[in-house]
Amino acid sequence: MKSTIAVLLALLMALTACGSKEQPNDAGQDKKGDPIKLAQCMREHGINMPDPKEGEGGGFVFEAAPGDGENAAPDMEKMNAAHEACKQYMENGGEYKPPSPEEQDKIRQQAKCMRDKGYNWPDPKFEGGGMAESIELPDMEDDKVKQDMKDCGMEGFATSRRAG
Repeated sequence: MKSTIAVLLALLMALTACGSKEQPNDAGQDKKGDPIKLAQCMREHGINMPDPKEGEGGGFVFEAAPGDGENAAPDMEKMNAAHEACKQYMENGGEYKPPSPEEQDKIRQQAKCMRDKGYNWPDPKFEGGGMAESIELPDMEDDKVKQDMKDCGMEGFATSRRAG
């Protein structure tokens, strides 16, 4: 089973780094974000986002949901509206933080690793304050896919990049 999901890289970067216990700043906005409240807010705005899980290296990860039925990829307009409504729960208030050159290299290496394993996994693009791209994903519940992603340094789809 394959699914197509919309990947909003700026959102995923904000999501995967959430998890600090720091207190909010004077403006009431937590610089590190609140991953639980973010997932709840996104669901309230029509995006099927599961609660995050604690990642192996610290922080939280949001795993991609299967792309069928109610989990089908939301349209980008709906995703952007939810992103805007929930950005106060994202790291840096949802402001895109471009990855460093080293982080970009790591993400490209992960994409190449997935291609080397036979997946149609495009190289990411880092321009214009973020990236939205639709890609066809393999069955994310398949044990081989999970192992291949782990072998490529990806704990789950959204863990290919950690901001912060």
